[in-house]
Amino acid sequence: MSNWKLPSLLALILSCACVASCQTKPFIGWKSLHNPVLSYPNWSVKDAAMAYRRGTFYVFFSAFYNDHGQVRCHVAEVSTRDFKRFSDPIFNFDGEEDGWTGMCSPDVQFLYGEYVVTFNSWGNSPGKQNQLFYETSKDLMNWSKRKPLASNLTGVGNQHPIDASLAEADGGYYLVYKESLPGIHSRPRMAFSTSLEGPFHYVGDGIVTLLMKDGKDNGFFHENFELLHSSGQWFMLTTDYLHNSQNHDSYDMQAPYLYTLDPGSHWLQWTRGYMLDIPGEAFNAISIANAAALYDWRKYDGYYYVIYAGRNDGQTYAERGWNRIALARSKDLIHWSVPGQD
Repeated sequence: MSNWKLPSLLALILSCACVASCQTKPFIGWKSLHNPVLSYPNWSVKDAAMAYRRGTFYVFFSAFYNDHGQVRCHVAEVSTRDFKRFSDPIFNFDGEEDGWTGMCSPDVQFLYGEYVVTFNSWGNSPGKQNQLFYETSKDLMNWSKRKPLASNLTGVGNQHPIDASLAEADGGYYLVYKESLPGIHSRPRMAFSTSLEGPFHYVGDGIVTLLMKDGKDNGFFHENFELLHSSGQWFMLTTDYLHNSQNHDSYDMQAPYLYTLDPGSHWLQWTRGYMLDIPGEAFNAISIANAAALYDWRKYDGYYYVIYAGRNDGQTYAERGWNRIALARSKDLIHWSVPGQD
């Protein structure tokens, strides 16, 4: 072989090796991870959501911690490329500058070419009714100013709206959130607008029906909604639970339930509901999978992913417990594994 050909051959071999290495790098290094993937020694983190962009995962959550002499809730965002090392918060806010006690329950969606994060005020702020909010971004790093969401609906009466989620369909935005009125069982409401700035209008009477596989409501409270379009149909993930007291230990049965939109119901009836069977681990013996969010990332590695919170107590952090964030995945939305498992 000619001397001038040897360097060229070596360069070609190294190039091919690099390409092969890049192609075999997993989307998420599942076997090298373990739950919880995200935890803080002095924060309780829950209500998690996430987005993926150009090799980076952006994780959003509620952070409960002691602030100004009391436990208050904040909405925070961090980033990671591998779920092992996380950035400092990209943002961490509680709305105090506008007179709010705290902010809570973020959800993030990619809608009409931009990322939209929704959340709600938290705590008892005298003279300030609970409100839904949103911010927008092109890159998940730089965010617009906070704006009210559907205030023409949620700002009327004493509704205490929380847990907003948006979906892109029919040339506009569908909005689902939890409404709590004095003397009325809390319930999900559905609204629609052609603009994020509103006004929003209820779809029909706005009252959402969630039915299990037997065609009946499970009788639980429904909250922390997530809307997902996958395989040509719409799904709604909820956190369902039954409780009879203000003690959050009674929330131990909180679990993720998945419902499918009933065609022709105009987004008001969701059926075939069932509980996602997320495996329990040492860190979430009391509450296994609270306030989960679901993502169809099969185009990257063939899996659906859920991100959720778990805990082993219900007394600390304003009776939310010390929550930590975890991942599970599935190929069929039925069988779920946690990091370290096949």
